[in-house]
Amino acid sequence: MTVLDVLIWWITIQLIGLVGLPITGSIFRALPDRGYAYAKAFGLLLVGYVAWLLAMLGLAQFGRPVLIVAALGVAIAGIWLHGGVRAALERARGFFATRWQAVLASEAIFLGALLATVWMRMHDPTPFGTERPMDFAFFNAMLQSGGFPPVDPWLAGFSINYYYFGYLLMAAMAALTGLAPGVAYNLALALIVALTAQGVAGTIANLIILAHPDAQDEGPRRRWPRLAARIVFPLLGVIFVLLAGNQAGAVQVLLGDERTVALDSRQLVSAFGQALGSNDEIVLPSTVTTNEFGTIDRWQRNDKLADFNWWWPSRALWDEYGDAGGVRRYNITEFPFFSFRLGDMHPHVMALPFGVLATALALATLLRPGLPGNTRGDLGLLALSGLILGSLYTINSWDLPAYLLLYAGAITLVARRQPGPLPWLALGRTLFIVNFGAYLLFLPFHLTLQPLVGSAAPLIDVPVLGRLTSIIAPYTAGRSGLHAFIISFGLFALPILVFLYQRTLACQKEPPAEANALPLLRLLFWLPLILVPIGLIAHFPLLPLGGLAVLAMWAAMQQTHRPAASFALLVTALGCAIIFGTEIIFIRDVFGNRMNTIFKFYYQVWLLWGTLAPFALWWIIHEARGTRRVVAWTTAGLTGVLLAGALVYPALSLRDLGRGPLIGLEGRTPREQSEAGLASIRWLRQQAPPGSVVLEAAAVEDLAAQRCGGSYDVRSEGWGGVASTTGHPTVLGWVGHQQQWRGGDPVAMAELGPRCVDVDTIFRTTDTATARDLLTRYQVTHVYLGALERRLYPPESLAKFELLGEAVFQQDEVSIYQIR
Repeated sequence: MTVLDVLIWWITIQLIGLVGLPITGSIFRALPDRGYAYAKAFGLLLVGYVAWLLAMLGLAQFGRPVLIVAALGVAIAGIWLHGGVRAALERARGFFATRWQAVLASEAIFLGALLATVWMRMHDPTPFGTERPMDFAFFNAMLQSGGFPPVDPWLAGFSINYYYFGYLLMAAMAALTGLAPGVAYNLALALIVALTAQGVAGTIANLIILAHPDAQDEGPRRRWPRLAARIVFPLLGVIFVLLAGNQAGAVQVLLGDERTVALDSRQLVSAFGQALGSNDEIVLPSTVTTNEFGTIDRWQRNDKLADFNWWWPSRALWDEYGDAGGVRRYNITEFPFFSFRLGDMHPHVMALPFGVLATALALATLLRPGLPGNTRGDLGLLALSGLILGSLYTINSWDLPAYLLLYAGAITLVARRQPGPLPWLALGRTLFIVNFGAYLLFLPFHLTLQPLVGSAAPLIDVPVLGRLTSIIAPYTAGRSGLHAFIISFGLFALPILVFLYQRTLACQKEPPAEANALPLLRLLFWLPLILVPIGLIAHFPLLPLGGLAVLAMWAAMQQTHRPAASFALLVTALGCAIIFGTEIIFIRDVFGNRMNTIFKFYYQVWLLWGTLAPFALWWIIHEARGTRRVVAWTTAGLTGVLLAGALVYPALSLRDLGRGPLIGLEGRTPREQSEAGLASIRWLRQQAPPGSVVLEAAAVEDLAAQRCGGSYDVRSEGWGGVASTTGHPTVLGWVGHQQQWRGGDPVAMAELGPRCVDVDTIFRTTDTATARDLLTRYQVTHVYLGALERRLYPPESLAKFELLGEAVFQQDEVSIYQIR
């Protein structure tokens, strides 16, 4: 069935891409490929948005019928935009007739990425482990809710208080295809990879063609430029963004220990020196103390090629806090391939193709001849821009600031290109309309969500600043070492920074756009270099990134006549600014440190710079003349070395993964390990009506303290597993995650402790009246008795359910009672 499942999935997304292609072609018409590489992602966004809005307003139930109606509506709107069916078909015929080779290359990359990820998921398909139960729970909740906001499967009676729109889009594919949730979950992960791969490749191809229009010509003398634009560098971009790991994998192999991720720059240099001297034992110049590894002062080098640890490279940046007695704490430095290997379908992963879409939007915006006016077409364009940007908040809120800045930078460069002084009023109007549209189009979402970040105690208790400082705090602990930057971003930073300085030098040889532009540019040219010793003295190694951000933005403003170069410089500036920003501030959340700030913002930089770096490398090689040839080939050679180091991680991870059996696409959760468990879950999916509340056991830790747990389910016992696997809510699931999601909702927080006690009471008591009262309070319709419940509670306690309900499912160790 796997081949048929994949085929159905592929056909469905192709149809969605065709549905979205006319509108995509309108908003991205300035791009060489007319937005073809983004049509599937944008089509899915449009269809999902229309279906969500109808369900949110109570006009329809979310499911296949409303999704089909939404798809027809999107198709009709696109045809209308192009002046009718005949005109739309003529445009499509003309596009495919002249771009068919580029389309085939794009589709080959999409299909290759899809099938490669399917192969990975077939080796480890289970939607359980780490935080996959949460992802699977939300994914299934979308399919069961009907109306929105969707029900919280782990807190019956409440809606999901999380950024759920990505789950909705993936669930839309499941609803349209009709595939089993376990299969659809894994195919959704494969779809995310494929959409991102196609979008990244398309962005690089568009940039190359914009910089070198001959790369689009079909003549035999243009074979290499065409090959470079369509295949070589776009494919390199896919490798950079989606396949490569950071350098921590190579460091682990060279130094023979996965704990090297916790070392600082001085310790790492010392360890490398000893390794180069062929020492079997590495002795550190100072000790390292961590909660995870204990104290490290030496180790024997092991054969990590044979015993590779794929987990710890995702924690390649450690902070030392003075209040922790010198103990180092890790930050999450996850990268896309790690995400796909892990199998978590978290918001930051689902946002990848839509981050690419927002990047393409900024590029298309930059190519506009001028700022948008008041015409119907311009206002429609701004509304669609707002839809793309606004969706990022609902998919993964952390992404919105970066891509809003990217869009703002692009529209500013458009304004900068116009003769005369900068039109501040028109620029502000455009940004206001897009930002307002981004908020207004998703207003029902904003009205039903409590913010997940922030602290109850602001740092400055005054209006506006109080709210701001409850979210953002200054970072005052130990700064990131240069080694951590190189490990995470060295592969991308090398060609990007060489490109930046080459373009800056070129700017100095061109007529300046303004009278004072050249002296200022020369000053900014040296600023990052001046900041290097200052940063070393101040124990702030990444301080020069602030200067590089300013330099890159100024250079972008001087290169507006070269849109590809100007856009590349804008992305360079944004990446430098993001990384620099994480060194001075962090987002306040339940963890109280910058772990999530590093995690979410570094992930964005990986996507942005991973897409930009191949284009920068192409530019360096393409412009190599005279002495620049030495720079070009040196850069290419060093990038090759760094790429080899980055490919150690996926090579060893895939080797170890491939040694296991091919299981298939439908993995089983702990609740589905037995035949009875599997049959019971299928019964609940098919027979329990929407709105059902299915009670299962909660992970009681301390009844006296009203404390339950269950988060991460490290022993795979199945806590919250019935709700996660079916999408039907239970009274209480993972409490730790509820505390993360509902810190700003005192009503929901007050429910957690009593529910912990009440769930235990329902199962434990032999008093039928007490159990009935509690079942009624939480509107429980079904009680699930599986192996977990029978292990926790004695038979005499469970016997009462025969009196309270009817056994609607019974097989081996599993019984399901429908409450009367």
